[in-house]
Amino acid sequence: MNNFVQIKNQHVYWVHRLITLIYLVGFILLGFGILQKFDLDALMTFLILILVFGWMMYLHFIASAEAEKGSERGRSISRFIAVILLFLFPIGTILAMYLFYKTSSSEWQK
Repeated sequence: MNNFVQIKNQHVYWVHRLITLIYLVGFILLGFGILQKFDLDALMTFLILILVFGWMMYLHFIASAEAEKGSERGRSISRFIAVILLFLFPIGTILAMYLFYKTSSSEWQK
């Protein structure tokens, strides 16, 4: 009775999960910073950042869940995120190249 689920694309899964965690920690710290100042301009800025970066956090979460299953949707989302990461030089570019490699047809496990 093995209840352990095999993660098909472990490296892609963990890259996306770690980035999701970084976004979550950033939101918490930013929220504490907003609570310290708490004026309307800061609150509006926080809400805009939540919308923009919340969308990216959601994409990373979905990509990790789909990479775990080895779906083509997960591969497409990972590659889309990699295109965005290309412009975040230098760390984002390195992550993007790694994601492009790991989502290539020779590396992706279905």
